[in-house]
Formats: sequence, C-alpha cells, structure tokens
Amino acid sequence: MSTERYKPGFLEKWGRRVLVSIGTGSQKPKDSGKSFASHTKTLIIWGIFWSFWIGFLPSVAFVALSTYLPPFLFWPLSNLSYSALSGFIFLLALLTIIEFYLLFRLGFYLSFRMAQYADIELAEEPELITPIPGMMARLVLEIPDPRIRLYGIDPYKHLNERALFFRTLLYKSKVFLSNIIAKLLLKVFLGRTGLRFLIEYISGPVTGIWDSLTTYMILYELRKRIITRKLSDAMLLKIKSKERRKEFIESAARSVAISIVYTKTFHPNFEYLLFGLIGLLPNKDKLTNLDDWAEFVLSFQNLTKEERKWPVAIFALCSSFDGSLNKEELNAFRDITEVSPSWLLDRVHHLATTIRRGELSESLLWMEKILPEESIH
Repeated sequence: MSTERYKPGFLEKWGRRVLVSIGTGSQKPKDSGKSFASHTKTLIIWGIFWSFWIGFLPSVAFVALSTYLPPFLFWPLSNLSYSALSGFIFLLALLTIIEFYLLFRLGFYLSFRMAQYADIELAEEPELITPIPGMMARLVLEIPDPRIRLYGIDPYKHLNERALFFRTLLYKSKVFLSNIIAKLLLKVFLGRTGLRFLIEYISGPVTGIWDSLTTYMILYELRKRIITRKLSDAMLLKIKSKERRKEFIESAARSVAISIVYTKTFHPNFEYLLFGLIGLLPNKDKLTNLDDWAEFVLSFQNLTKEERKWPVAIFALCSSFDGSLNKEELNAFRDITEVSPSWLLDRVHHLATTIRRGELSESLLWMEKILPEESIH
C-alpha cells in the first residue's frame, strides 16, 4: 500500500511559518454581523487594489532606473555588452524579488483573515500531509498540489502525461516568467527607440493588472477551499455521530477516491476527508483499488438501502468542491441513477453555485439537503 509522504519545499515551509506567525500576533475580528461572503468580498477587493500598486510601482521604478544603464542589443552577438546585460539582470531580479515578496506577504495576510472569518484555526495537523497552513501557503505561492498516491489512488489516471507536464510547467512559470519576459521585451524593443516613453505607460499598468488578476484568482480559489474544508468537517462529524459498519465506511472512502480521480488533483480537502474516513477502519492497510469505479459500484451490494444513500451523497458533495461539475462527474451520476435520487444533481448544482459565490452558511445548508436524513436514535 503506497502512502507516500509529501515533503514540502523551502518556499512552502517559509509560507507556513509566515502564516503561523501572522496568526500568533493577531486577534479574532469582532463579529460585525456580516456574512462570510461579504467579508471575503471585501478582502478580495483590497487584495486587487494593493496588488495593482505592488505590481505598478516596481515596474515604474525599473523603467526609471534602467534609463541609467548603458544600452545593449542582443543581435548581433558580437555587439552584446555583458556588463550592461549584467546590470539589467541585477536590477530586474532585485525589483522582481521585492515585488513578489510583497505580493506573497499580502496574500498570506489576506488568506489568514479569510480563514479567521470562517473560524478556521491554523493548526499544524501532523496526521495530514497538507494541513491548513500548507494548503494556504501553496495557493498563495502558486505551488501546485503535489503528485502523491495514497492508498493506491492515482489522481492522474485519466489525464494524459503530456498534458500533465505542460500543465505543471505552465502553473509553475506563468507568473514569474511572464513578469520578467514582459519587462525584457519592453526594454529591448522600446528602450532605445523613439517609443521609449511608452514603457512608463505600458509596463506599470500591465504588471499591476496582471498581479491584481493573479491575486483575485488565488483568493477566489482559497475561498472555495475554505468552504469545502468546512463542508468536509461537517460531513465527518455527521458520519462519526453514529456507529457505522466497516462496509459503510469503506464505500464512503471509495466515493472520495473516485472524486479525486475525476477532479484530477489530490485536493487537500479530499485528503482531509479521506484520512478521516480511513482512520475509522480497523484494517485500513488492506484497502485496494479505492479509485476503481467498478469496485465502488460493487460496494453498494454490501450496504442496506439506507446506507447506499451515503456514498452517493458524499460523491455528489465532493464533485462540487471546485465549484463546478465536469463531464466525467456528470456521466458518473447517470451510471448510478438506480441509487441516486432524481433531485440530487439539481441540489449539487445549487451547492456548487453557493461555493463559487463564497456563501458559507448557504453551502452548509445545501450540504444538509444532500446528505441523507437520519433518525436521532
């Protein structure tokens, strides 16, 4: 059984430390009566505003300071001045590092505030591979979810290897490289022409807008993950509130594993939910083929009519974690129509919408509507 442990890199470790230090010196915000969606909308707006200026000002400073550097041309190579190129690269690297440091610090602070509004503590959670601080740090630093295989689950079994390679490459390089390449092109093509004055008007706003867009996407995704962590926690509490049979827990764990495959990523909240379920099993090391659809459907035969509703409902809830349903998930619902009520897919769409909108309380209500009703006794 593969339970490969993920080792966070230097940047992620630094991000975790920063988040924990922010949490140590912060007080819980006073209850203003506003909803989670309202609070997070304000945080996102402030994030967009400050990110623009963090991108704009270093770009303007780069343009202004680069005028003091000696000119250089890339072609022909015989005319290339390496001293001029070195000065250009040093200035570009220095201002880019300052820009990214400020963006990361802003992202950490806003992420922490967002977690506070959802009453989520930055616990280390040693039993998990990705604790809350790790999930937040990876998002802010734009580190993709690790390619791990737990209990034989392969998130990429339906994903083309070449597509995965280019997706990872794009994810890791899109912000840093696009920032540097944009400045380099502006410097080379406009820096020594009559259009040089345009750089001041182009590079600053373009970089500022790009940084604002990136911050928006980060906080938007973080808000979804915070909501789905609360949903995962509520699901586990409901499951643990009663004595459950081993077959019930195993089928529920398979529903999470199938969702991981269809989502094509080991979402931290899938990990949280999966570990929580598997921890309830006595012989967890003997689990095999958790991500096999046929085995998932076959597991229904060991459940009662009432129990069958649970793995289907959990699969439905997990399908909404990223705020939308893909083609594979929709086809899966059609394959289990015999045990899936007709209203289920409609409620899942409503839940996905509330998650996208950042409506925490509404999402929890829709979760309750999707989970099977049980008697108190």
